[in-house]
This record gives sequence, structure tokens and C-alpha cells, in this order.
Amino acid sequence: AFQAKTARLQRALLGAVALTRETGKRLELVREALDGTPAAGEELAASARDLTLRLAAIETALTGDREMRRRNENDAPSIRERVQGVVDGHWFATQAPTRTHLDAYEIASKAFAGQLAALRQLVEVDLAALERQMEEAHAPYTPGRVPVWQPE
Repeated sequence: AFQAKTARLQRALLGAVALTRETGKRLELVREALDGTPAAGEELAASARDLTLRLAAIETALTGDREMRRRNENDAPSIRERVQGVVDGHWFATQAPTRTHLDAYEIASKAFAGQLAALRQLVEVDLAALERQMEEAHAPYTPGRVPVWQPE
């Protein structure tokens, strides 16, 4: 049962990590499109930068701080590292999960719930609103955005 719980968390976590990377690429293209759209104005560019910073914070919580690690600085374990520690330490064992495994799961599960909510807000609400505003400003197409067309 514990392995099944951990597997569900790992599946959702890996999906969220992939979504952060996909969204990062989308935001890069959004920023480029806004740079070439005079009607967009500074407000939309600032929104895109804000979303990029928020996404970076979510990705850091999920996967760890690459810059800190590059400099060999101590860093708290990321959510992914906690989950992977449980997977590596328990899935192939014949004993019950240890208190450390149970605690790591609880910490990761609670932290992931908050980060997933923030990611959902960013992608489904805030980025979607920015893309609607881009469409109104007649910005070039960006992936993930459905063009609006109404014949005259």
C-alpha cells in the first residue's frame, strides 16, 4: 500500500516537473512574441517576466536549486529527491517502510500539494489570461494558444 501511495506521488511529481519545463519553453516564446508586438505594452511583458520568476521558484522547489549545487553549497532536499529517496530505499526492500521513509513521504506529499496548486494557478489561470491578452494585442502565435478568428 505504501509503495502504491509513493508511486502515485512519483507519477504526479514527474508530470509536474515535465509541465514546468514545457511551460518554461512556452513562456520563453511568449516573451519573444511580446517583444515583437508593439500593441502589447510593458504591462504584458512584466506579466510574462513575473510568470517566469514564479515558475522558476516552483521548479526549484520540485527539483532543487541547480545554482547552489553547481557551487557545491548545501541545499535542502527537493521534493523529487525526497520521493526518490523513498523509492530507492523502500521499493526493493522486503521490510516495512521505515519511519524515515514515512516522514519523507509526508514532507514531500505536503510540499508537493502546495507547489502543484501554485503550478496549476500559473498555467491554467495566469498564463491563460496572459495569452488571452496577447490575442487581444494581436501578438504572433505561440504554442499552446488557440488563435481567435471571427470573420468580418
